[in-house]
Amino acid sequence: MKAGDAIKKVMSEKSVKVAQMAYMTGKKSNVISERLSQENISVGKMMEMLRVLEYKVVIMPRDAKMQDGWYEVE
Repeated sequence: MKAGDAIKKVMSEKSVKVAQMAYMTGKKSNVISERLSQENISVGKMMEMLRVLEYKVVIMPRDAKMQDGWYEVE
């Protein structure tokens, strides 16, 4: 799953729209939309967006088991 797709999934689960994400991050809606549609997004930008959704980026061993509500970005 791409980073933007994972963020969109979390936004959907939390009922956060693009305009709300823009407000929470202090960015314009078109910037958020562009980030969500990019092939790749920087870790810093991903962390900024996840932070306001109360999520975080975690580095873990490949063989660790995924839990419900976790998303793997490839």
